[in-house]
Amino acid sequence: MATRVGLTYAWRDETTYVIIADENYRPGIGDILYVKVGSDYVLLQVSGFEGEIPIATTSFLAREGASQYSYGVEKAMLAKTKPLFEIREVRSGSDAKKVVMRPSQPPPLDVPVYLLRGGDDESESIMSLLSSKIPKSEEDAVPIAWLRAGIASVKELMPEKYFRKACLRLSLHDMIPKHVLISGQTGSGKTTSVMGIITQWGRFGSKSISWVIADRHGEYSKRDFLEILSKALSLNEWLRDSYRIYVYVLKTNAEKVTPIEERFVTRREGGFDAASVNVYDVINVAELLAKDVSELLEVTSILATLIKNASETQTSQRGESGTPQKLLQDGEGKISVPCVKIFVDDNDEPTGNLLALIPLITSNLVRYEGVGEREKIGVYKLLVNAGIYVNRLRDLRRIILSTLGWREKQESIVLDGGKRKVSVSVIDDSNSVFKVSPILKNPLELITLLKAIVNSAKNMSGDKIGSYPWLSVKGGELSVLTPASLDLNEVVHKLDEGSLLILDVSKLPLSLGDMVIISILRRVFEGRMRSGVEGVREKPVIAVVSEEAPLYLSPERVLSPYNVFARLAREGRKFGIGLVALSQIATMIEKQILANFNTLIALRTKHRADIAYLSDIGVPAEALPSLGDREGYLYTPDLSVSEPVPVYVPAYFDYGSEIREEYSKLIKIEEDLSSKGGAILRTVLGGVSEDEDSGS
Repeated sequence: MATRVGLTYAWRDETTYVIIADENYRPGIGDILYVKVGSDYVLLQVSGFEGEIPIATTSFLAREGASQYSYGVEKAMLAKTKPLFEIREVRSGSDAKKVVMRPSQPPPLDVPVYLLRGGDDESESIMSLLSSKIPKSEEDAVPIAWLRAGIASVKELMPEKYFRKACLRLSLHDMIPKHVLISGQTGSGKTTSVMGIITQWGRFGSKSISWVIADRHGEYSKRDFLEILSKALSLNEWLRDSYRIYVYVLKTNAEKVTPIEERFVTRREGGFDAASVNVYDVINVAELLAKDVSELLEVTSILATLIKNASETQTSQRGESGTPQKLLQDGEGKISVPCVKIFVDDNDEPTGNLLALIPLITSNLVRYEGVGEREKIGVYKLLVNAGIYVNRLRDLRRIILSTLGWREKQESIVLDGGKRKVSVSVIDDSNSVFKVSPILKNPLELITLLKAIVNSAKNMSGDKIGSYPWLSVKGGELSVLTPASLDLNEVVHKLDEGSLLILDVSKLPLSLGDMVIISILRRVFEGRMRSGVEGVREKPVIAVVSEEAPLYLSPERVLSPYNVFARLAREGRKFGIGLVALSQIATMIEKQILANFNTLIALRTKHRADIAYLSDIGVPAEALPSLGDREGYLYTPDLSVSEPVPVYVPAYFDYGSEIREEYSKLIKIEEDLSSKGGAILRTVLGGVSEDEDSGS
């Protein structure tokens, strides 16, 4: 039965005053009331309240120790409300249909006002009408939120305030490329809301969406979320046969990849092969100045040429039988073609291993090739001829080591029966997620490579060989060229197949986590650009989920031409890539970038600048500080009414019991079908056997 709480009393500007006549009801911020106007409804949202007892305050003062006086008076209680939505019946000839619109006028005065309340038939009907009429399209619509009629400050109030059957259904396939911002203070439920949205898409989505999640706190890779999401996908007839979830738990202390395979989930723990990183990843992450970029590219070009020339010299020599010589010829300073590939990729671009060579060349070669002297020789002469001096090499060394999390360490080689030692600088990648080739970590194998580079430089310049302390040391065989690590490019390719990628960087330092995330997103974006606007229509939409959005989208950061997040915010839509950005403070995002987020979910916040910004687009400022977890306002042009809608965005665990129950039923049905099919098959085979016996 509808709960009548009062009457419309007055209008003042945009505020409608409701006099409260039900002494059991006290208005709460965010409560939704409604007025019946014929067959139409006007919904009012409580934004404040006033009340008083019309007696002088001095009358309440009692003598010390005396009981307070009692008065038989009426209390005046007013709720300040603002029109929210109007549900109107529109007739066209003999046909009539309900439409939802923004109220352009207040409700009549002196008419009954009712409270929207869960469990009440009329309230449920109103909210169902609202949820079905405000979405623009039902195609591929996914229920991502429940409408609510107030704030549930405690769990027990949820059935009264939330309308679980009145789901807000939106097409994520259309909404995501236009970017989504979820804003709210710490603990407001941003992450669990996104996990709930992904779960609902996995359960009901009919169009494939690839998700790439930058998991900074290790929340998305938890097994309870993955279990519920996997079961949701099992219930989805469109996705269950083709969709996969890949979880990459990235660690610095893993020397090899540990794979774990489940029905929908592939979990891999380890690091990335430095050969899958290239020079442009460092340029983007370090946001190098133009001068640094040109010098880094020049140095890598020279080193790549030296390495390729060393290989060409070796591979051109053949034995009398015409078969290639062994991969490494001792003492000749030559390397194999497979060895070249770990430094220069198939596109002739320098890899991370070649970047790691820059510090090693500086420490092991350049310092012995005329630094501080008039005459330069070897590799350093080639670099100086290109305008690169040792001070710039040291700058580049610092940039490379800090960006990729590597460090140099000295390894000693004992010679002459222990009478003397030779030190060689090698790469220590134990604190990095990017694992270099074993060649660069083993001093003897590195000496083999250095000799090949020195020999190649000698052939190019015609100079003498420098007095390197390690020159008399016999190098080791280059047997293992690559580490047992992940490949960045393989990870990226999975997104075009339709997959959910969770990049768990919670165990990495912030800088290394940025390196992983930005390197992958740069490849994704540039790959889509190469495909062109027409080509990407055949590929799944990509949703990039990233927390701490101001880390990438602040006014200072978006000035960099290398900022891939800013490029996605500006251009991603036409290439089918959308940001799902989470932020504690939305107004820290650069203004033009912020304006590119078409969909906004505003959760609880007390930040004044955010409240002012959100109130400008219609979110009630007075309600924002009081919202419960995952309670908020959803604003999107994908609704027929461009007004913030009060919603509760369920977490993945809100769906847990329901999904598990449906999954259990599905498994039981499959088992029953399997057992019946087996019985039928046995009957058929038994009949065939009997026929054969009788025939014989």
